[in-house]
Amino acid sequence: MDRFKGSIIRPWRLLFQFLGVAFLLGQSFGLPPFGTSPMLRTLFLPNASCRYVDTAPTSCFYYQFQDGMTSGASTYYVDVIVVLLIIVLMVLVLGRIWCSWLCPFGLVQEGLAYLRENLNIRPYRLKWAHRELLRPVKYVILFLTVLLSLPIGLSGLGLLGCQSTLALPFCQVCPAKGFFTVSEQLLGLEPWGTALPLLAIVSLLLFLVSSFFVKMAFCRICPMGAFMALFSRFSLMWLEKDVDKCTKCRICLRVCPVDHDRVYEDMESVDVAGSDCTLCGRCVEMCPEEGCLSLSFGPKRLASSKKPGRLGFLGMFHRKEGK
Repeated sequence: MDRFKGSIIRPWRLLFQFLGVAFLLGQSFGLPPFGTSPMLRTLFLPNASCRYVDTAPTSCFYYQFQDGMTSGASTYYVDVIVVLLIIVLMVLVLGRIWCSWLCPFGLVQEGLAYLRENLNIRPYRLKWAHRELLRPVKYVILFLTVLLSLPIGLSGLGLLGCQSTLALPFCQVCPAKGFFTVSEQLLGLEPWGTALPLLAIVSLLLFLVSSFFVKMAFCRICPMGAFMALFSRFSLMWLEKDVDKCTKCRICLRVCPVDHDRVYEDMESVDVAGSDCTLCGRCVEMCPEEGCLSLSFGPKRLASSKKPGRLGFLGMFHRKEGK
């Protein structure tokens, strides 16, 4: 049997990701079209659903956020405040685990990476200077979303007529619009005559190409991740490091899908998750030092790094690094 480093985390994460996709596209798997209920459609998850899926049981919080910004002036933005408070609570409980364990786009990007590896095509590794330049992009997009959405709903500015063209600014360029529309067409849930704007098509193509060659390319600029990153440092979910056991082997840095360097660099903090970490647990899986890294919920350790051991049943689903 092959040798395997660390705890088995990835198969469980993939299971949750597939469950998230099944929840999002439930009707295509034979579930009742409960997503058409107006009351249910007002609910939302951080990023595990999409408004452009007609039968989705919930919507994405970013849709609700933008919609409330453009139409909430008359109610003093109470709806927006409620959305933000609920999302902040969700992030305080589970941190950015929403990104790596439930977001369907995370699963799509991992699928593209798996395809690339099986085609023996080497990924494009961003230079450190380029990674540093990309890090603030998601916050810039978050800022621009507010900058474009908020003035439209203020009657005194005379922009109410722009709601049909400028409302939901990020949704207009988000690849989810094209991806889920085409997915529904392929599944027979949406007619092929459904109009898809050129901008949505271009955005989808850029997403597919960039995610094929660069690990988790979209996650690096996602404004939903940026919003969650603002509060994830206070989350009950965190990445724990025992600095006394760290040998600076760089494995955690090499296997991180978003090139998060704090786990390797920080030799003082106990919590080394940081704003870019999505708590996927890859570093915990691959760390060769017993108990050096742990995924923890409050004081409870959910999974810790282990010495290399034998490959078990779940390990058959594990994808080796370096291919």
